[in-house]
Amino acid sequence: MRSKIAKKILSDTPAEIRIFVRQYTDIVLRIHELMQLNGFTQKVLADRMNKKPSEINKWLKGIHNLTLKTIAKLEAELGGSIIYTASSKGRKQSAR
Repeated sequence: MRSKIAKKILSDTPAEIRIFVRQYTDIVLRIHELMQLNGFTQKVLADRMNKKPSEINKWLKGIHNLTLKTIAKLEAELGGSIIYTASSKGRKQSAR
């Protein structure tokens, strides 16, 4: 059961912040899942994307926002959808 303080914080948090946190968490979990399926470490992914490992780490910790372009690059490298849309239903959803 949640404490009164946690309930108060949650009730004071704007809906868009709660939605953002939920969506960002879902994206990061999916990236981790695809990395694991491909046997990629953060360093391997960084090398494949010509990025520094620290940038990958910032994305995965939520310190630096992901753009849709970056998500598309991640999908291309990881071989699976990260964000599911109506048009992605027919595409391959798992790693290569």
